Formats: sequence, structure tokens, C-alpha cells
Amino acid sequence: MGNFDRRQFLKVTAAAGALVISSPSFSFAQNGSKDRYRNLDTNLGFYLKIDTNNMVTIGYSVPDDGTGVNTALPMLVAEELDVDFDNVNVEKLPPLYKENDGSNPRGGDAPYINQTYKGHPIHQSTGGSQSIRRSYEMLRMAGAEARERLKQAAADDLGVNISSLNTDNGYVISGNQKISYGSLVEKAAIVTLTAEPKLKSPDEYKVIGTDQPQKVAGDIAIGAQKYVMDMELPGMLNAVIARCPHADGLVKSYDDTEALKVPGVRHVVRVNRIPEDINEQKYIADGVAVIADSHWAALKGREALEIEWDKGRWADVDNAWIDRNFDKVIVEGKTNVRLEHGDFDKAFAEADKTLEVAYDQPYWAHATMETPCGIVDVKSDKVTVIAGNQTAVRVMNDLMRVLPGYTHDQFDVTLMRLGSGFGRKFIVDACTEAAVLSKAVGKPIKVIWTREDDLEQDFYNPKGRHMFKGGLDKNGKLVAANYFHCSTDNDFATHAFPAHHVPNYRGEVIDSKVLPSGPWRGPTENVAGYAMQSFVDEMAHLADKDPLQFRIDMFKDAGDTPAPGFSSDIMEADRFINVLQIAAKNLGWGKELPKGHGMGIASFMTFGGYAACAVEVKVDSDGTLTIINASGAADPGIAINPQGCRAQIESGTLDGFSAALGQAIELEEGRVINNNFDTYQMARIGTSPHMLTSEVVRNHIDPKGLGEMSLPPAIPALCNAIFDACGVRIRKLPIADQLEKAMKA
Repeated sequence: MGNFDRRQFLKVTAAAGALVISSPSFSFAQNGSKDRYRNLDTNLGFYLKIDTNNMVTIGYSVPDDGTGVNTALPMLVAEELDVDFDNVNVEKLPPLYKENDGSNPRGGDAPYINQTYKGHPIHQSTGGSQSIRRSYEMLRMAGAEARERLKQAAADDLGVNISSLNTDNGYVISGNQKISYGSLVEKAAIVTLTAEPKLKSPDEYKVIGTDQPQKVAGDIAIGAQKYVMDMELPGMLNAVIARCPHADGLVKSYDDTEALKVPGVRHVVRVNRIPEDINEQKYIADGVAVIADSHWAALKGREALEIEWDKGRWADVDNAWIDRNFDKVIVEGKTNVRLEHGDFDKAFAEADKTLEVAYDQPYWAHATMETPCGIVDVKSDKVTVIAGNQTAVRVMNDLMRVLPGYTHDQFDVTLMRLGSGFGRKFIVDACTEAAVLSKAVGKPIKVIWTREDDLEQDFYNPKGRHMFKGGLDKNGKLVAANYFHCSTDNDFATHAFPAHHVPNYRGEVIDSKVLPSGPWRGPTENVAGYAMQSFVDEMAHLADKDPLQFRIDMFKDAGDTPAPGFSSDIMEADRFINVLQIAAKNLGWGKELPKGHGMGIASFMTFGGYAACAVEVKVDSDGTLTIINASGAADPGIAINPQGCRAQIESGTLDGFSAALGQAIELEEGRVINNNFDTYQMARIGTSPHMLTSEVVRNHIDPKGLGEMSLPPAIPALCNAIFDACGVRIRKLPIADQLEKAMKA
């Protein structure tokens, strides 16, 4: 876009010689007009600008945290528009809101919700694998509307019926005559369509389904891509906060004398916990902020603070305490039965072979590449925000909680590309802190979290224990299963495979909350996948059956089953079997392996999509683990950008391996003690698979999503491969030095 002003992007500019299928200019104006929140349904549309020189720019509304929506979403518009995607520019749109009129059932009681286009809420968040599926029809409608306006303008010029015209590669075609879109923009901008344009059928697609590199890849490669940390505002100060390191602890007292002596330090400000009720999960930690001319000066000022902490209600909590508390609540047995069919107790008692086993998994931190960061400038009549969050609406609504009296038309919000999110950046804490501090000192404030802040103050993936009882009949069929899950959060996938594939099943949960928790790539399923697919593998071995065939037989026997989870209604057996077979085939499942090698496989359905992972490992006699090969497969429905889909399969697989190999949050006195990458270890190149292949299924089924579904099967596939290689069953994560100890025993 060069020097093009993003605030002038996508507006009605027929007089200036450009067709804009967009929300009109007032929707982006920062002029306080309440018209900004009018419904867009009666306007031209949105997302598209065509200049007279035939340059096409397509906007995208969803923040990109590495999933590639900056490319995949514009592809939907470009497909219906009939343009060469190589020559399309893309631009991140500013947030679009309207007052909550009840038109969006997902809006709840929030004061403002997403704008709409033709009755569809404009999706403006990344997470829950929703970006493509919530935009698939709407963005194609926007592209089709632009195409038909251009055709009608050409038809009017030529004096022909619009039905005689076609479009291709940025031109309207009439016989042998080609008319550029750019030459038609002024007339097309005032065309009124009499009917809703017809969308293409999948067999007509030219852009959708093609491999496209991310539009921002070049900028990322040369370091030109901007993130929140790169941004500044005139007169901006930098803040670093000493947050109470103890879960739900408070500041008892502090002395800022030495901090204020540090060169560059301007202010020290008390930051109060939000909410004040410590019985609720914290949103902002209690602490003390040091505000300075530079981030470095703020850091040195924080080091000079003297703070006495009230350690709070979790002062005696460590990991062993949580495990003991699990023991206690399990014995008490006050569970919530989430799903039950058949008669588990009877079937288990009558089973030919039985197994009782438990799996443990730790707290996991998000450890995003870019730590939380936010910039806010609070003025009497305007609030300027530069954020790196996964959701547009929540930035606005959450800031209004700490800035009472302001309305959304007083906010100027820019959402930058995220340096990864994984669910962590649904939380708007860094921006909220910046808003509180800006209001306190009357200056623009940038809040940057250090890595230690990030790991100590995360909203962690819950710690849990997964207990199973399983029974086989005399033919080796799994006929009874009980999944009893105890965790520090109670929202877990007791309904997932194999719940509906076992005739007698009971899934129950019990919780014991400690650290604050939140979504973490593949939420719910990331740990349920590990536990449930490890259990299925153990039952396959107990039945003396091939683990791949054992799973396939279960799907065939049950057929399509209910899937009462997020974004799905039915679990389709054929699609599940297909991804399993693809992953297995690409790995070479069944081939003869050298001594010390083993293969494992697992599959999972989440967010409406299907994924499988197959892994080959080598375990040496001293316990050294080498991941030789990994093969991932996924069926998310129609693959808009297959190249981007494969990247998501690979990244989810690697994320899963990294968590399984060495990641675990450790607690002492209710505080996280491993707060940087020397003690909270990410997988390095040397521990990654020597070979990693990925394949996305090609079909024309309506899309779901892919950002989260490849992680849940990766962890159990790795653990199952380890068992096949050396006979050691990983029932507690992380793997860490378990193999070394087991091989020496």
C-alpha cells in the first residue's frame, strides 16, 4: 500500500475515480459520528477498492497471528471478483462496530458488537478456528457484488444485456472486447443491483484451492513487518509493572524512593487488581508500575522498587499440593457427569479384559513469540489504542470497563499483526494496564511485558489428571469406557472420540481451580486428545490389535455419531478414517523398522475438522529420544489456501511435540518459578522431527478451521510411538527425562 493512509482506505470515492465495495467513509471516520455504527446492509458492501489503473486492494477484518488470514480471507473476495491474486494488495481493516441491537446472538450483554454485511456479522477475531468458516459466504458475496456491479456498468456502456458478459482476470469480456475494471469504476460505484449476485460453484474456482504464499511473507523475511512493540505515539512514555508473583496476591506496601532516582523514571503508579473480588479469576494483577522515558529505564526503576507482598490464599500451593488436592476431590467423588449412555458399570464388570489407567498433564503457558504489549493514549475526548490482540470487539468493550464515560465513537483502535496468540491474546490485559496508566499520568503509555512477566502472569492451559477404565469383550472390542477427568478447570471434552464409539460410556469431570486459566491452542482437546488417544492405544495393545486398524474398526462399527462440541453436530466416520489412512500412508505405517524404532498414531476431531498424526521415533538404550518422522493430515472442509493449511498442520504438530517434550509450569508458594526459556523449555531444532510431512484433504465441504486441530493428535501419537519403540508408556507429561530413568531401571 506504500504511503496510502489506512484511515482513507476503502471508502465511497466514485468522484475520485475508484469503485469501493466497502463500508462508506463514515464507517471509518474518527469524527465521533454515531453514523459510524449504522448497519452496513443498505450500503455498497465492503472490503474492496479498485482504482482506475486496475489496482485491486482487498481488506481483511481478522487480526493475523500467523495463521495466514491476511491471505486466505482476501482470496475469497478475489475468487468471486475474478482477479489475478498475484496482483492483489491486501490491507488490515480498522475495527467495525455498532451498538448491540440484539441482532448478533453471540454479542451477549456487551455494549457494542460487530458490524454486519447483508445480515452477517463481520467476523473480527482470530481464535476458535472461526476466521474462515464465519467469513466464507459473506466475503464471496462481497466479491460477487463487485463483479456484478462492474458487469452492469459495462452492459450499460455497451447497450447489451448483462447476461452476455463474462469476467476474467480483472476485465469484463464482451465477445472479443476486454474492458478493464479500472475503466468502469466510476460508473460501477453508482450502479444499483436488482438481484443478489449468484455465487460461483466450487468447480468454477480459480483462486480458492490454489497455493498462495502469505502476502506479508516478504515483509516478515526482511524485518519490515510492524508489531505493537515497534509502534510509538508522540510524547509516549514506557511502563513496566511489578505484578504480584503470587496467584491472587496483593501489594501490602511499597517504597518507590530508589526507583524515582533512576534516570529517566517519571512516575510510579499503584495498579489495582481487576476485579477486586479475589474469588473471581483475575483480569489484571495487583502491582506497581514504573513509568519512564524508555523501556530500559522503566526496567531499572522496577528493579529498584521495594515491595512487600501479601501472598494471598494460594501461598502454600505448589504442584505437589495440587496433585494431593486432586487425590482428595477424586476420593470425594462429587463429579459432574457430562455424558453417559449404556451401562458402563455392568459392561465393565462383565468384560473379558479390563484396564485402569491415569494420565497427568501439567500447566502449560502460551509463551507467544511477542509478549503482551499495548499502547494507549487517553485524552478527554478521544482514546487512541494500538493493540496486538486476537479480537477487535473485546479490545473496545474491555477498555470501556476502565474508562467509564467514553463511548466507542471516541476510540481510535489499530490492531497490529500479532507475534502469535494461541488464545492468550484474547485477554486485553496489557492494553487495559496502559489505559489505566495513561489516564493516571495524562500521557500516551506503552506497556511491554518481559518474558518473566509473560510466564508468571499467564492464563494457563489447565493442569489435569485423566483416569480411565476400559473393558474389552472376547473379540477385543472396546465395549466399556469411563473417562473421569479432574482438572484446574472443568470444561473438557469428555464427549470426544471414543465417547460415542463405545456402547457403554460415562464421561465425568471435577475441578479444583488454582492458577487463572484460558484457551491454549486446541483448547479442551489439546489435553483430552493426549489422554483419550493414549487410552485408545493402550486398549488396542491389550486387544493385541494394530492401533491403526483398531481405530478404523471403531469408526466403521459406530458409523457417523453425534459431536456435541464447538462448531459441529456430526462426527463423520469416513472423514475420520480418511485422515488416519493418509497420515499412516505418508509415514509408511506397517513397514519393518530397525531395533529401537517405533510408530504411533492418533486422531482427533475438534472445531468441526478432522486431524490425524503418525510418528516414527527412535529410543536408544540410554533413553535418548529422536523423532525420525512425523506425518500430519487434516480435513477442515474446503481448503481455501492449501499452502497455509499445511503450515497450520506442521505448526500445530511442532507445538504439540514442544509441549510434550519439556514444558511444565512449576509452582512454589503459589508463584511460578520457571519464568524464562532456560527453565520453561521450547523444543529446539535438534529435538524436532528429522522429517515432517503434511497433507490437507481436498473436498468442497463447507470450511471449518485448521489453526487448532492438528495439535491434539500430535502429543498422543508421539507418546504411542515411544511405547512401540521401547515399551515405556508415557502417562505423565512432560516426557523430560522419563525415558532415561526407565531405560536405566
